[in-house]
Amino acid sequence: MKKIALFTLVVLVWAVFSFQTASAQFPKIKIPKVNQPKTQPTPDSAQPTSTNNSQPAPPQPESRNTKTPAATGPTINKPSIQVTLRTHLQYYRNGQEDQETWSWTPRIVYRVNGPISAGSQLSVDFTLPSGKSWIKLECNTKETAAGSWWETECGMNSNDVRDQDASIETGLAGFKINLKNELEGTNATLFAGKFKVEKFHVGVVDLPKFKNNFSYYVNYDWNLPIGYVYGYDGMDIRAGNRPSETEARLTFVTWFKGDPKNIDYGKYVAYLYYQGKLVADSAGGGNKYGDTACQITNAAYHESPNTYCRRKFTLNAMVWDKQSEFHPQDFKMYQSQGEYEIKVLQDGKLARTAKFTMGSNGQLVDTGIGTNNNLGTGRIVVTTQIVGDQDGQWDRNAYKTEAFFGNPLSGLVIP
Repeated sequence: MKKIALFTLVVLVWAVFSFQTASAQFPKIKIPKVNQPKTQPTPDSAQPTSTNNSQPAPPQPESRNTKTPAATGPTINKPSIQVTLRTHLQYYRNGQEDQETWSWTPRIVYRVNGPISAGSQLSVDFTLPSGKSWIKLECNTKETAAGSWWETECGMNSNDVRDQDASIETGLAGFKINLKNELEGTNATLFAGKFKVEKFHVGVVDLPKFKNNFSYYVNYDWNLPIGYVYGYDGMDIRAGNRPSETEARLTFVTWFKGDPKNIDYGKYVAYLYYQGKLVADSAGGGNKYGDTACQITNAAYHESPNTYCRRKFTLNAMVWDKQSEFHPQDFKMYQSQGEYEIKVLQDGKLARTAKFTMGSNGQLVDTGIGTNNNLGTGRIVVTTQIVGDQDGQWDRNAYKTEAFFGNPLSGLVIP
């Protein structure tokens, strides 16, 4: 047993000596102090790789129009504001009803770009052409997120305004669109403007009984030289009913004036020219897409040549298209940069022309007029040239002072 214990002790001593000798043969490793990693700048874009089969980049959506710009507060989509008049077949003079004199009250429709916070209330205050405070209309209001919009109307129903409140004044009447929130303690005016009230006589002029029978309307001559072009228009499409996000078909919008029969039932066709060559139109037919109709009609109580129509033309031309194989008959604007011209025939006669520019990567070139004037729309504002006399008499200088209800566009020049 002593021999075994002695042998075990010798083995242990030898093992310890061997381990120390081996450890001395390894260099000492110093562990550095760990610091936070430095953030490396991210390059703006990846470097392109060369290829023998290079293809043009597929057209992308218009980044300017695909989303509504973030807003810090609610704003008004100014082209959406439409003031019309109701003609009342009586007038209360000093509290006494006069059934031989007609009068008017206002109605209004407009859109608000969100956000509209909970507890908010929209309203519109009107003043008479004489400057006197007049009618206040409460407008249906709904909480709306940023990036969406809310359309509301006020005074549309006959019980919204009493006959006793109607006026016979003509000239420049005023209005203010207000947003109040009792929860937040705020009360702001989102838009203020003026509209021109005019009238025309109805009935037999030389009979005293009918001498004060006038139909009232808003003069919108300032709208006629203003047009809009767009492909994908996210700022004017209600959430849940948006256009296709795989394509953007060219659309042109402008105003016309005249008799309602001609405006509603006349033949209107828009033709698109590129480098002097006809490339698309809104006529449609066969497998070719095309469409036109009045989006809005502003008319007096009685028919007259003082009727206005905002007409929308949709053409068989693509501003951008992610599935072009499904639209072989449509003109590919994204492959043809440069200046374009639209010509509109009204009942076979040239009535409108407008020019715009197609840029690169599926983008229409913004004129800057809409954005610089805070119109609150994603559409591109263009100058519309009125040709011929089919609109009748109209004030060619009205846009200089009366556009957008007394808020004329800077940068808009009509030749």
